[in-house]
Amino acid sequence: MRRLPIDGLEPGMMIARDVLSVDGRILLTKNSILNTDYIFKLRTMGLGSLYIKDNLSDIEIPEIISAQVMTAVSSTLRNSINNFTSNKKIDMEMMYKGVKLLIEDIMSNRNIPIQLEDIRTYNDYLLFHSVNVAVFSIMTGLSMGYGEGTLTELGVGALLHDIGMIAIDPSILNKPGPLSAQENEIVERHPEIGFNILRSYRELSTTAAHISFQHHERVDGSGYPRQFLGKQIIIFGKIAAVADTYDALVSDRPYRKGYSTIDGVIVLRKLSGSYFDPEVVEAFVSNIAIYPIGILLLLNTGQIAVVTDITKINPRQPVVRVILDKDGNFENTPFEIDFRKNKDITIIRRLTMEETDAIRARIKVKKS
Repeated sequence: MRRLPIDGLEPGMMIARDVLSVDGRILLTKNSILNTDYIFKLRTMGLGSLYIKDNLSDIEIPEIISAQVMTAVSSTLRNSINNFTSNKKIDMEMMYKGVKLLIEDIMSNRNIPIQLEDIRTYNDYLLFHSVNVAVFSIMTGLSMGYGEGTLTELGVGALLHDIGMIAIDPSILNKPGPLSAQENEIVERHPEIGFNILRSYRELSTTAAHISFQHHERVDGSGYPRQFLGKQIIIFGKIAAVADTYDALVSDRPYRKGYSTIDGVIVLRKLSGSYFDPEVVEAFVSNIAIYPIGILLLLNTGQIAVVTDITKINPRQPVVRVILDKDGNFENTPFEIDFRKNKDITIIRRLTMEETDAIRARIKVKKS
């Protein structure tokens, strides 16, 4: 199987996993065949991508967080935002329940690096950005040795880190281009707005509420709203800062394409020690699948291979299956290479979507 953006879907493709709406309803079941009507409806609903079966369908992509849990948490957050807009109340009990569901799934799969595609589904940026930041923060906290209670506070605070954005004009948030200095000044008010909203809830710890206040602070004092230095920023704020920045980097925005997974990690490491706490960056990066299962790689031998397995212990050393030789011909008997055991062969780069599609089309023709 593989994950495709909506714009890459074609009639006749078979769905590899159930497709759910943001409120948890099944839109299309596994093994459904796509047609033009289905694709059009999925696009108009804002679906960003989905899993399809292909000619490498024996490769299963692990689901770190179930689609049901992701949609439940997203729906809870959406309802809370809508309720706050109308009656100024956030259902904190539901927030805690949702985060505990996330923690259960994450702890059940704690040895598997997270594939970005696992949690990035719909195009509703602010909503799903908040859920992604919560997931990334929880996984980072788990790597730093936090227990379930601490992870819950971290997760709820991270889920609500951008609640202050509800006070910002949507025309600024959705502007298809870089913001002006005046618009940036308006947006930079959201951490303090969010903190003032959250600190009124007794159910939420002050530490968790401070995530909203401090997630744009930087350890060198260059952040906002207070230009705090390293020791002045709580650890939850440091974790959320890394999670928030990474998710923003790898997200497609109206004015730019998102970074690749590996490029996002490179940026974090370059900013480690200046913008971000080095310990937090390394804990965060240890959870990211640098080479996600199912992608195609060019090796230093000239061969092309598909990633079949990854581990948290060695995220840069996946197990791959070689499918094309150095001359671009199909291997009669594809074989696997474990980079943890083979030091002579190295990865040059990930193939582009266009290169990948061309190879998969050749495989399809070969099998037909």
